Amino acid sequence: MDKLLTTFALMSYVICCIQLLCYQRGMANYRFHVSFMAWLLIVFTGTSALEILLGTAHSSFGETGIALTLCVLVYRAQGNVASIIRGMNP
Repeated sequence: MDKLLTTFALMSYVICCIQLLCYQRGMANYRFHVSFMAWLLIVFTGTSALEILLGTAHSSFGETGIALTLCVLVYRAQGNVASIIRGMNP
């Protein structure tokens, strides 16, 4: 079970990191605080994925749940951190 949770967390972190890295601002306004939050998310999800890949970290049920939730939020917002911060409109 531990290996399955760790695999889910790894995939969530990788998908989230890639989605954030591939975001294109287009005509949206640049805001430093939103860009800084996006950068922090990229660093933290990438670092977490590397720690799992290198075998120095294992995921618990709670951590995997947080990783999956973050992945869903980032994927639904298509990598737009400003949309996540202000709340997504359906």
